[in-house]
Amino acid sequence: MRRDMCLLTIIFALTLIHCTGKKIPPPDTLVVAIGSEPKTLDPRFATDANGMRMGLLIYNSLVKIGPDLNVEGDAAEKWEIKDKIFEFVLKPNIFFSNGRPLAKEDILYSFEQYRLKDCPFQSSFQSIKNLNISEKENRFVISIELEEFSAKFLSSDLPVLKLLPKKETTEQPELYSKGPLGTGSYKLVKSDSNQVELEVNTHHPLLEPKIKKIQFKIIRDDFTRYQKMYNGEIDIAESEIPLEKVKNFESKKSDFEIYKNPGLSFTYILLNLEDPLIKEFQARNAIAHAINLKEIIDFKLEGYALPATSILTPSNPFFNSQLKPIPFALQKAKDIIAKLKQKNIKLTLKTSNNPSAVDIGKVIVNQLSQVGVTAELQSFEWGTFYGDIMKGNFQLATMKWVGAIDPDIYRLALHSNEIPPGRNRGHYKNSKLDQLLEDGLSIKDTKERIKHYQEVQKIVLDELPIIPLWYNQQVAIVNKRVKGYKPAMNGDFTPLLFAYK
Repeated sequence: MRRDMCLLTIIFALTLIHCTGKKIPPPDTLVVAIGSEPKTLDPRFATDANGMRMGLLIYNSLVKIGPDLNVEGDAAEKWEIKDKIFEFVLKPNIFFSNGRPLAKEDILYSFEQYRLKDCPFQSSFQSIKNLNISEKENRFVISIELEEFSAKFLSSDLPVLKLLPKKETTEQPELYSKGPLGTGSYKLVKSDSNQVELEVNTHHPLLEPKIKKIQFKIIRDDFTRYQKMYNGEIDIAESEIPLEKVKNFESKKSDFEIYKNPGLSFTYILLNLEDPLIKEFQARNAIAHAINLKEIIDFKLEGYALPATSILTPSNPFFNSQLKPIPFALQKAKDIIAKLKQKNIKLTLKTSNNPSAVDIGKVIVNQLSQVGVTAELQSFEWGTFYGDIMKGNFQLATMKWVGAIDPDIYRLALHSNEIPPGRNRGHYKNSKLDQLLEDGLSIKDTKERIKHYQEVQKIVLDELPIIPLWYNQQVAIVNKRVKGYKPAMNGDFTPLLFAYK
């Protein structure tokens, strides 16, 4: 009788799981929710947030940015800087996830690949004059001589460059693009439009992770993502839960940890300056003054944001605190529009099809209509949306910069040399700013560098090649079965290496 009752209980439990569709993640796997699939996991071309963040788990750089935003060794055990020469001693016994040891040819190939014209990061490595690789006591020694000293080479450029396998990449390029391999803590097992699965690299990773597998669930629908997190089917959702739903997790603190940090996420409107209307400053000025940021932050972002003035966030030591957000000025915007040569202005605002992005896009379109601008909202699946941005097929688009630390981000985003395939996707050209951004690379004194980039930030706010909107507060929801996880300030995925159940 008792045995029959136990059997009935098990059958009932299994039936309940089947009927509800609820599936609790296994103890050896972290299930992480993301709203969009990475554009590519090939680090030479990954410029979207999820692609770059997953790359940190699959590959190693010489150095990386730690959770406190300081430079840390990754593949490099130690380094020394003497004027224009950067010397790195790598850690011993570095292996790719297929078991092949890192070779000198792989290191040379990695630098070559990041200097190719079709690489979006190529400008960061064009200043390399000489590259020498030797071996000493079972360690590679890499000596990099630059044409001129670069203040951001260590903190901004080198963390982007990943160690690549020359043999596998050149012999089977198509296979590598689908299933790239690196020397990182995890290797790629599966990647499709619904999930990306990683498994621990068993070939002596430099940092041994605490959990065997990570499964990134690509859940495009906000409500479904929230529901699965709330029901316990997801372990971690970082900046992926609709802000109006966060309070539901706060009322269930016995099951969830909620982390709220300032973060390094900057939301803005990307402007296509090749468009005849948008290239006119007064048109951009009118658009900026027509946007009621307080209304959006209070009612659409639940107060989890601050009005922005710069790509750099307030927690950044280079942030220009003297700048003031562009005020909402309805009448001023109307007056500017009335004086423009072009009448009956019609624009298109593009967003991803993320419900929150679409919802905010509708508000912006409505606000623009109040000043006499007819704007059409177009929302697309992430891949299509991002592809249009890369091709310049847009007028206005809502975008984010995530994890900006070094002020050289302004050169990447706005220098005329960075027009696509670089990341100056708005095609902004300003010779004075170009010169300032180039001069900033050689400033060694930190105080002078801060002063220099404060001028850069002021010029960009005055010129409006982009319209700053807000700094997003980073909200991470973590199921309490997960231990050892603490979000990084820059929002990357490296804290997953220390998480366990």
